Amino acid sequence: MHSVDRVDLLAPDDPWRSYARTEVVIARPGATNLVVEAAPIGSVGRWPWPWAPERVVHVVTAWDPGDARPGEEENRRRQAALEVDLELLAPGEAWPAVGVDPVSGHREEGVAACGLDAGQARELGARYGQDAIFEWTREGWTIVACRGERRAVLGWSLARP
Repeated sequence: MHSVDRVDLLAPDDPWRSYARTEVVIARPGATNLVVEAAPIGSVGRWPWPWAPERVVHVVTAWDPGDARPGEEENRRRQAALEVDLELLAPGEAWPAVGVDPVSGHREEGVAACGLDAGQARELGARYGQDAIFEWTREGWTIVACRGERRAVLGWSLARP
């Protein structure tokens, strides 16, 4: 089953449906890329870091804030600034990530990072005009609002790269 089939938990007119469909490819140098996609609540894949079961990975981007579509050059400039901010906030493991909505084809480059707490990740997303970020744990794939308290907790699976 593909993540596109798993968004029925959100209302048809909910703008977060595209987040729930998004497949995130995390590029890990020297290791196999990970492709994370939403799954039914409670369903989780094999955790790729068995030695770190408490690990939290936040996926953040500076691309296409809100309804703005500033173009590739400006998006890359914004993303580079976000990555500098990320390194200052939480030096640690971070990998390039790309999220793609398979229905619309909308694509955004970002970063998957360990070492941020949830508040830092939300604040970083908000600083770059984002509506939401992803929070990935062994227990769930969560869409988290950058402003406000909204959260949508889903399951997750790893697809083939």
